[in-house]
Amino acid sequence: MKFLEVRSVFKSYGSIRALRGVSISVDKGEYLCILGPTGAGKTTLLKIIAGLIKPDRGRVLIEGFDVTDLPPELRSVSYMPQGYALFPHMSVWDNVSYGLRVRGLPLDRAEEALKMVGLYHRRFSRVYELSGGQQQRVALARAIAAEAKLLLLDEPLSALDALLNLELRHELRRLAKGLGLTVLHVTHNTEEALSIADRVVILRKGVVQQVGRPSEIYLKPANIFTASFLSEVNVLEGLARVSGEKSVVDVRGLGKLVLEKPSTKASHVVVIYRPEDVLVSSNTPSYKVNVFKGEVRSIEFLGLFSRLRIQVNGLEIIADLWSGEDRGLKEDSRVYVYFDPRLALVYPYPREGLHVELYEGGG
Repeated sequence: MKFLEVRSVFKSYGSIRALRGVSISVDKGEYLCILGPTGAGKTTLLKIIAGLIKPDRGRVLIEGFDVTDLPPELRSVSYMPQGYALFPHMSVWDNVSYGLRVRGLPLDRAEEALKMVGLYHRRFSRVYELSGGQQQRVALARAIAAEAKLLLLDEPLSALDALLNLELRHELRRLAKGLGLTVLHVTHNTEEALSIADRVVILRKGVVQQVGRPSEIYLKPANIFTASFLSEVNVLEGLARVSGEKSVVDVRGLGKLVLEKPSTKASHVVVIYRPEDVLVSSNTPSYKVNVFKGEVRSIEFLGLFSRLRIQVNGLEIIADLWSGEDRGLKEDSRVYVYFDPRLALVYPYPREGLHVELYEGGG
C-alpha cells in the first residue's frame, strides 16, 4: 500500500485549468520533488493534498484512507507555504511551539526541531529580527515539530542565497530521513530537485510529464519539454530518414546528422544534445560523420566548467568543457564540433509547435 495516493485530480479556477487529471503515488519515507515552471499547478496540488482547497474531481488517500473530504487538521499533514506564514510579533519559540500548545502536546518536539535547524540559540528572538534564511528555518522547525506523517514544502529554499540553499537542501533531506518523514517538496529549481529527491515528478500545465529517479529524468527525458526544462540544451529541428541501421537527419541550419539508430518513426523530428555531450576541438577530429566547423562567439566561466557558444553554419551551438580544457580558446577561435551519434535525444516534432513545447510550461 502506498503512503500517499493522488488519483486523477482536476482543479480549475474559472477558465484556468490548474490540474488536469494528476495521479501520483508516494511510498512511506520517500522524498518526492514536484518540479515545474511557474503556473504548472505545483502549489495547487500541495494545497489539495493538505486539504486547504478541494479538487473538482479526483481523490486523495493517505495510508489507504480517503481524506479528500477531511479538514486539514484531521489529515496528519504539515504544510509549509512559500511565504513562511510566521507570526512576526511572536518569538521563534512561540512560533514553533504554537501548534503543539493548541493541541495540548508536550513542547519537547519544539526544542528538538529548533536544535535540528540550528536556531535553538535564537529561540527568544522575534521573527522580524531574523534574516530570510533564518525565517525559512523557523518555518521548517514548526513543520517538523508538528509531528505530522506527511510534510508538504512549497518552495522552501527559494528565498535563500546560493550557499545557504545548498547547505539547507541537504540538511532537509537528512532531517526528513532521520525522522522517517514522507516529504513532497515543490520547486522550480532543477538542481535542487535532482540533488535532493528520491524521485522527481515533472509537472507542466497541470499534467504530469514524467516520474522517475533523478538520473532517469535527466538521462532519459520523456519529451522535449522535460529535456529542455532540466537544463539548457541544443535543440535541432530536421527531417529524418532511415539509412540501413542508421538514421540520417537533415538539420535545418546545420546539415546532416547521422544517428546511431532510428528512435522514432516520425519524419519531422527534434534532436536534442546536452552541452556536455558536444565535443569541441581545435584540431581536426578523426570522426567520419557529424563533424562541423565553427567559431567561438563567447566563453562563460562557470566554475567547474566553461560554457562555449559556437556559431556553426546557421546555428548557435552550446558546449561545456571542464575548466582547464578551454585553455587556448578565446572568442573568434576556429574550432571543430562533433555530435556523438549515440548521445542524441530524438523526439517527434510537437503538434503544438516547438516554441509552445519549449517555452509555454505554465497553465
